Amino acid sequence: MVDGITRRHFHHFLAAGAATAALAPGIKPAMALETANIIWTFDNPHLTGNFAPIGPEIDATDLPVIAGRIPPDLSGAYMRNGPNPLYKPNAFTYPMDGDGMVHAVYFDNGRARYRNRFVQTPSLAAERRAGRAIYGSFAHPMQIDPKLLHPGDPQGPFKNGAFINIIQHGGHLLALNESTTGFEITRDLDTIGEWKAGTDKPLRLGAHNRRHPKTGALFAINYSHAEPTVQIHQIDASGTLVNSFPVALAAPTMIHDFVLTERYIVLLVCPAVFDSAAAQQGQSFLQWRPAMGTRIGLIALDGSTTRWLDADPFFVFHFANAFERGGNIFIDYVKHESLALGYAQQTQKSPTLHRMMIDLATGKVGDAQVAGMVTEFPRVNDALDSLPTRFVYLPTLTDTLLLSKPPSATFNTMMKVNAETGDVVRHDFGNKIAGEAVFIPRGTNGEDDGYLAVYAFDQEQQTSDLVLLDAARVDADPVAMIRLPQRVPQGLHGNWIPKN
Repeated sequence: MVDGITRRHFHHFLAAGAATAALAPGIKPAMALETANIIWTFDNPHLTGNFAPIGPEIDATDLPVIAGRIPPDLSGAYMRNGPNPLYKPNAFTYPMDGDGMVHAVYFDNGRARYRNRFVQTPSLAAERRAGRAIYGSFAHPMQIDPKLLHPGDPQGPFKNGAFINIIQHGGHLLALNESTTGFEITRDLDTIGEWKAGTDKPLRLGAHNRRHPKTGALFAINYSHAEPTVQIHQIDASGTLVNSFPVALAAPTMIHDFVLTERYIVLLVCPAVFDSAAAQQGQSFLQWRPAMGTRIGLIALDGSTTRWLDADPFFVFHFANAFERGGNIFIDYVKHESLALGYAQQTQKSPTLHRMMIDLATGKVGDAQVAGMVTEFPRVNDALDSLPTRFVYLPTLTDTLLLSKPPSATFNTMMKVNAETGDVVRHDFGNKIAGEAVFIPRGTNGEDDGYLAVYAFDQEQQTSDLVLLDAARVDADPVAMIRLPQRVPQGLHGNWIPKN
């Protein structure tokens, strides 16, 4: 048994994964807002401080600019998603659980406005009806009382919260979760429904996807919790699924992110394995099996060939970029010595930025640390995804943050790292908690011709700001610092959405 789930039912749930049905009755665009403050508390470090969720969904115009000025030609929206559980969870594993809440700052003619909304998923609708959390955790699934579910509701054992990322492709705005269906939303953050990519049923895809630099096609992956396979999708520039094919693995494996080059899909299959037997014994559903090592798959874009290379065990949550040059594939990524979800990550060696080099002729894999500071959430100029890049933008932690034993993924300094030379330029926010940086293009005068958008939370004042840094001069004073109308919790991933 797993929290009351029989083995037969557990395998049925795993086969279904976190798939959801079409939007449940009552979920409509512009649904009534959840405006009440969240008053429950939870002792998980990733649900306290600025990791704690918020309830109010608000709109605010003419945001005050407290430093610098908003560039008048900046036109579009910075949207960022994040786990924001509305109800006190039955269990919580950062960063794999939550309810999606999208925060958006819209720019036009030197002015900014703010809006935030929950992603209205069927799982959230079921919990709203119950008035409490009814689903389990990614690492600790649990049975759901069938009396709490309506026909067509997600059966669990965990939910699709659509909280990890938000992307735009083929004119569609998508809130994404971990290897399950994505939810299309409007520019005003109303939920439309599960995205079908031009097909007759919702498409399961991961939180991180890569766009081909020449064709504009989006490549996406969908791993399985139950089967030793990963499905790869190719979605054309218009947003229509044109090809899908499976890649066989040694075991059901979590693959959170991957990279693309002009000729290859590159999978790093780290030994993070789903184990239903372990879950039935009360252990984590996701197990670290270092004896399996890490396997690197070089897959033709059409799936016609796959070449596997072996490496010592390590784990990757996030890649910055990959590209081909001179007969080699270069991959910039954040390397973890092992998988550690949640607060336990602090017991591991700190994750740092690395560059991997794969010799395509010999299959030899080389790897070197680029910068030794603790980090995560690496980003590049997205216009150069899968093309050669030097600069990686990512946060780190310094002693100017006055917080004792902060949870993992707590940062206060933004770095611009030259992955070719190892040179580092920093912008230290001091006693403020900063998140992922998103690159906003300004022109075409170079790889770093643009701005970095970063949320920063002031612990003393309990205020949140959106900070714009000059990507070419990260260490300079902010281009603009915009005061937000409410606290913006630590989130996960976002993107710049141009106005047109």
